[in-house]
Amino acid sequence: MWEPAVKESPKRTAYRIFYGFFVILIVAVWIYAFKFYFGYYDSVHPKITWASPWVQTDIVPVDGLLVWDESVLTSPRDGTVKYPLGTGPVRVPKGATVARVSSGSSASDIKSSQEGYFVAGLDGSEGDWKYSEIWRNTEQYDPKTVKMSKDGAKVRNGSPIGKLVNQPQTLRLMASVYLTEGMKKELSSKTVKVKMDTLDTPSQAEVDVYDPEESGTSAKVLLKLPWFPPRVLMSRKYRLLVQTGETSGIAIPEAAVTVKDGKRGVYVLKGAESVFTEIIEGRVIDASKFLVISADLKFGDAVIAEAEDAREGRVRLW
Repeated sequence: MWEPAVKESPKRTAYRIFYGFFVILIVAVWIYAFKFYFGYYDSVHPKITWASPWVQTDIVPVDGLLVWDESVLTSPRDGTVKYPLGTGPVRVPKGATVARVSSGSSASDIKSSQEGYFVAGLDGSEGDWKYSEIWRNTEQYDPKTVKMSKDGAKVRNGSPIGKLVNQPQTLRLMASVYLTEGMKKELSSKTVKVKMDTLDTPSQAEVDVYDPEESGTSAKVLLKLPWFPPRVLMSRKYRLLVQTGETSGIAIPEAAVTVKDGKRGVYVLKGAESVFTEIIEGRVIDASKFLVISADLKFGDAVIAEAEDAREGRVRLW
C-alpha cells in the first residue's frame, strides 16, 4: 500500500547543510595546508644547479651567389650523345672522354682540356655570369638550376653537351649581409668563420671585398670559400652559415632567472642562505638556457634552479 513521504523538518535540513559545508571546509583547509606545507618545504629545500662556463656563438645564414670559371663543351657533329663517366657533377682528369657523340657507324669523343668537374647540363647563365656585372646589382640576378642532359639524347653540331669547371680554383660567394656588431668585427678582420651546415666544423673564409653601404646597416661582400664541393654546381644560389659574435659568460637554466623589485636576477646560495643577485647583462641562448654576461656570479656558484617559488633566507639542501 502506498504511503506518503515524511517531510523532513527544517531543523534537520539546516543540520545537513551545515554538515556538508563543514566537510567541504575541512577538505579545503586540508588541501591548503597540504599545498602550503609542500610549498614551504620546496622553498627551504630548493633544487640546486651550478653555474657553468659557456661560450656562445651566433650563426647567421647568408644567402648569396656563387662565382666560378667554366667552359661550355659542344658537340662536333649531329648524333646521339653518351656520357661514359656519367652526367655528373663528376671530377675528371685532363684528357678524359666526358662525352661521345655517335652518328651511324662513326663517333666523336669530347675530351676534358684540363682537370675539373664535368656536368652534363647548363643553367643558361654560362658566359654571362661575370663578377663585374653581377656585383653592381646582385639582387636582380635570379639564376636557374642546371637542366641536365641524358644518355641517348639527340644533339646537333655545335650544340652544348655540358660544361667543365676547371680545378683547382677558388669558389667565391657574393652576398649582401646585415651588419651586426659581431659581423662588422669579423668582416673587418678580413676572415670569417663559415660552415656548410649546422653540423659542419667551422672553416676560415677570406674576405676578398668588404663594401659597407651608406646606411651602415648592410654591406656587400665577396668571400673566398675554403671548399668547392661538386654539388654546388647544380645552382649558383647558395646559403652559407657565418659564425659571429662569440660571447663568454656563465650558463644557468632559464627557469633560474626571475624578476624582483623590477630587477632581473637569480637566487645564489651563500653558505646556507639564499641571496638574490642582480643580473646586469645576459640573454636567453636557447629554449632552456640563459647566458649571464655580467653579474656577481662565477663558475661553480650554486643557484636555485627554479626561481619562481624561491625566496631569500635560510635554506636546507638535505
